[in-house]
Order: sequence, then structure tokens, then C-alpha cells
Amino acid sequence: MKDLSTLQTWMQAVVGGDAWSLDEAIAAAAGHGVDCETAIVGSDRLSAKQRLEIYLVSYRARLIECLRAEFPVLRRFVGDQVFDLFAGAYLGAHPPSSYTLFDLGAGFADFLEATRPQPHDGRGTLDALPASLARLERALAESERAPGVEARADALVLPLFDIVYLHALRLKTPASLKLLQLDFDFAGLMADVAADRPHGMPLAADTLFAVARSRYRVRAHKLDAWAFAFLRRLGEHGNSVHEAIADAASELGAAPDALGAHVLAWLPFAFDAGFVEPI
Repeated sequence: MKDLSTLQTWMQAVVGGDAWSLDEAIAAAAGHGVDCETAIVGSDRLSAKQRLEIYLVSYRARLIECLRAEFPVLRRFVGDQVFDLFAGAYLGAHPPSSYTLFDLGAGFADFLEATRPQPHDGRGTLDALPASLARLERALAESERAPGVEARADALVLPLFDIVYLHALRLKTPASLKLLQLDFDFAGLMADVAADRPHGMPLAADTLFAVARSRYRVRAHKLDAWAFAFLRRLGEHGNSVHEAIADAASELGAAPDALGAHVLAWLPFAFDAGFVEPI
């Protein structure tokens, strides 16, 4: 009989490796020098391999359950069977390596994008939808966990009458803000799933989203191009409102005065929604 440490390492290699069949998992862990039939006691009802397989199957099922919980809209849209195929393929290619299950779904959207049918049909097509939707749902999860603006709520009162002050004000985007440029408008689908209503096919259209947390509630907001550009020009390192307006106007080919009027009227909402915070 091997020592406890060796048995634990072997068990972890079998259950937590990237092989999805029991025989493949045991073969992959053979380098630890542990024999399944010797290490695990079988019975008349269950052999040693069958007992080990309970742990393997349960562990993988738990990981898929975690992905289901993180990507509920995608699961609802494609159905349980297809989603579990996506999840199983992802976990086989990227077995978890972090101490926290929060990191489990971090690469799911990129995996779905990389494994689209080749050659794929381009942006806004059915084969592009799973990765795009997964990217939005992952942003919601990350926003929920990131440092937000709640601790600075008292600092979010703007003297709106002072235009000079507003132009000079230095703002930044909090870590809880996630800016996404997606090729589908998922607003209707998200609302339908949240309300447990029948849903249709999302509209294929370039859509700008700001995922933000305010008062500990995470929301996905659709943005106009000028608001998206302004927030990008602020960034997490910050910028003055005046400079961010000028940079965004240059990017969009817009008149700075007109864009500035939009921004200054919109800033109270941006503060309230958790898009920006003062430096």
C-alpha cells in the first residue's frame, strides 16, 4: 500500500485530470505507481473501478453544474444537452487549475469562439452567438465580484450647475465596469430569461454594452457610441472629463461641443449606474 500522500496525489490526478473516461484517467495517472484494484476495495455490488468512477463522474458533474449556474441564459438558449456538450468539451480542454471555482468559466467564451465551425460564417451569425453570449454573462459574473463604487456613494454627488467644475473633474471607470462590443443585441433575451418567458432569436447587430454594478446590483446597459467612447477614454487610470470628451469626439469624428453636451447631461446617470467614480 502506498503512503497517504501518494494515494491523494493519484486520486487527484485521476479525478481532476483532463481525461473523461475512467480507463483513460487511470492510464494518465499511472506514473504515480498506484494500482486501482489494490488502492480501492471492491465489493460484490461495485468493483474498485466502479467505485472510483463515482468520484470521477460526480466531480465532472459538479463542474458542469457550476458552468450552468454562471451561464444560465446561454444554457436556456441552446438547451441542456447542447450546453453540457459545450461545457464538457471546455473542461476536457481546460481542466480547472485554480483554488476557486469562480475562475472556472473565465476562458469559456474564448473556447467557444476558438471552436466555432471552421470556416465560420463571420460576425452576427448563428455560430457566433454562443461565444458572444458567454462573453456577456462572464462580464456579469466578473462585475459582481470586482471592487465597485458602493463604498464611495457619498462622493457621487455632482454640483451640476458648475460646468467649469465638471469639465475639470477627473473621473475613472471602476473595476466593476465591463465594456463590451458584441455582434448581437441580447437585451431582450436577457429580460425574457430573467422573467422566465419564452424567448426568440436575438437580433444580429453591433451592440455596445456596459456591465456595471450599482448598489450591489449588476446590470447590462446598452450604450450609444459616444457614451461607450467616452467611458473607454476615461479608463481605469482616469482622465479629466474635458480631455475624455475631446478624445472621444476625435475618435468618432464628432463635434466636441455637441458630444460634451450629451456627456454632461448624461453624467448623473453614469454615476448612479456605477459607470464612473471620481479620482
